[in-house]
Amino acid sequence: MERVAVLGRGVSLKKYAKFSHLFKKIYIVGNFWKEIVKLKIKHFKNKDIVHIISRTDSPLRNGLYKKLNFTKITTPYYVEELVNSKIVNKFKKVNRKIETLPKCMIGRGYPSAPRELIVKYSRKYNNYKELCKFLREKFPEEIKEITVQAKRSHYWPTTGMYALDICLVENNPKEIYIFGIDCLQTLNYVIYNFDFKTTRNTDATRLMFYHTEEMVKEFSSTMFYSASSVIKLNYPNWQLV
Repeated sequence: MERVAVLGRGVSLKKYAKFSHLFKKIYIVGNFWKEIVKLKIKHFKNKDIVHIISRTDSPLRNGLYKKLNFTKITTPYYVEELVNSKIVNKFKKVNRKIETLPKCMIGRGYPSAPRELIVKYSRKYNNYKELCKFLREKFPEEIKEITVQAKRSHYWPTTGMYALDICLVENNPKEIYIFGIDCLQTLNYVIYNFDFKTTRNTDATRLMFYHTEEMVKEFSSTMFYSASSVIKLNYPNWQLV
């Protein structure tokens, strides 16, 4: 594919309207209905839309699934990891089926080790696949325990990071544009959207930056365009817009 976009809910999403005409396919993340309304639905018409959701997200409102062309709704979990989750019934009520973790994403992401361990050892590995191999060999019991407790066999720092990953794997695009992924700040994980801003300290900050950089390195033939100036990477295939 020539060009594709991933849309989070951060303030840099406002730039999407200027570029929306470039994309035939886009990936949107989470509870995105307000963003569609505020940006205006015309910027989402005549596009193939993939909706990436977590277990805590809800269906889009205002009949948007009928008004726009959603090719699928998908989540980074297996079927058994959604058992007793309210999300399946929520989407059944709007006649939408959730697709679970696809085969192309098996073996990607991180093992379900304690996040502090992933962050700690990410400083020692400049290749995340080598990091994952080390974690599986060094901490099998910890991974097993969290996999059972959290009902999660794969881990990504955020749903937005999963969206970026699956978008690259499924499309291998020549160009990928990233809007609204504004959650990286020094020492803080900052959540922005059109209505509020909250800040909390978390290990996720380091891991989000690490994973973004790893995707840029892995997909070196893809040109990355970021609408957020927060993420600064020094690679020939990374550029701000």
